[in-house]
Amino acid sequence: MGELSFKTHCALAFILRVTLVFYSNFHDEIFHVPYTDVDYMVMVTYNPVLTSQYFFWYLSLLPLCLPRFGLSLRRSLCLCLVWILSQSLWLLAAYLLEFQGLNTFTYIWIASLFFFVVNVKILNDIIAYYKY
Repeated sequence: MGELSFKTHCALAFILRVTLVFYSNFHDEIFHVPYTDVDYMVMVTYNPVLTSQYFFWYLSLLPLCLPRFGLSLRRSLCLCLVWILSQSLWLLAAYLLEFQGLNTFTYIWIASLFFFVVNVKILNDIIAYYKY
């Protein structure tokens, strides 16, 4: 029963990611090439495995897309600071677990939820403020 549940979970997670990628590309009548960065953000944010290295996939493309984002400087800095805070909390919990041997599973779960919410908020703002 556990094997079936795991396979079902993986299939649903994959379908969600593919649906979000298709929506981010085809929600308008015109296909927008800069949404490639949004595709990477969706795939990394909704990936069942969370590692810090994955974020370099879309952070490396971010400078190419920045001129098209209509975010104010204040909002951009706020989003960056909240993202750095959430990433730091998650990395701290992972460090304490892996290198200090502390039982931080609950803390990692809470930090992961916070990190996920922050990434979804950033993704939402980028899509909402994108200048065509």
